[in-house]
Amino acid sequence: MKILFVGGVDFSRHCLPEVVKHGGNVVGVMTVSRNDASFNSDYVDLGETASALGIPVYYIKKIRSPESVELIRSLSPDVIFVFGFSQLISKEVLSIPRLGCIGTHPALLPRNRGRHPLIWALVEGLTRSGLTFFYLDEGADSGDIIWQEPFTIGLEDDASTLYEKIRVLASKGIAEFLPKLMNNTAPRIPQDSSQATYWPKRSAKDGEIHWDQPSMTIYNLIRALARPYPGSHTFLQGEKITVWKALPPELQSHDAPTVERPGMVVEASRGRLRVRTGDGYLTILEYRPTNGSEIGSGSQFGPETLAGLRG
Repeated sequence: MKILFVGGVDFSRHCLPEVVKHGGNVVGVMTVSRNDASFNSDYVDLGETASALGIPVYYIKKIRSPESVELIRSLSPDVIFVFGFSQLISKEVLSIPRLGCIGTHPALLPRNRGRHPLIWALVEGLTRSGLTFFYLDEGADSGDIIWQEPFTIGLEDDASTLYEKIRVLASKGIAEFLPKLMNNTAPRIPQDSSQATYWPKRSAKDGEIHWDQPSMTIYNLIRALARPYPGSHTFLQGEKITVWKALPPELQSHDAPTVERPGMVVEASRGRLRVRTGDGYLTILEYRPTNGSEIGSGSQFGPETLAGLRG
């Protein structure tokens, strides 16, 4: 069984050796260069990994272009694994491999289809999600399921820890479904579309912290955009401040002083910032000013339009 592997992120780099480890005959790796993947904060050049495994690597711009389609046909794959690739797979490409194309989605399909599922799971404060391997079709994450398993989300989990959880599950999933795929016993479990829900696309603007919101809402946003994602952000005198990590929130146990406004740094000590929120305080553990400005007690975070505010 000949496999064409398509990907371009850190998750792809993890999965490729796992496919080879469990007997997969990968005849080629199709990926994109960094210049063509600027929208992926977790982009990884698969060239080095493919070369180390002795697998030819092909850099493309668009998988649906005539040149890419012709290349895929020339490789005659029995199946295409699309593990960590942002481009839509065309009907023409889907029709090439006899066993179809198999993709992956870090959610428990049919729920939470769509964009940025790991980020949304944390933003929404979910306590459970999962990893699904499924056959691609022309719909959005709607194809038959070949393998699926859940994972839990704790209060201190962030994007980096969830990323590690899906790596672990990916190793398990590949080890279990790949042998079945090779001997034609792999399941095809139809999704119940009546149970489907969808996450919308997020933009950079969605990463801005609104300090008048509840502490838990802000905390969820910060952990959702932690590495390998680009971080949440706020502004101080017009300067963008990237926020990477915070402690779980502390609720307000007494009336806050009237001079404290949401977004005010009420304490700055040993690299930590204690910031007033809509219903209490949040302690920021890791942050980065764009221009290296000093942030101290009394500093006022807020929208870029409040650039001149200072407590």
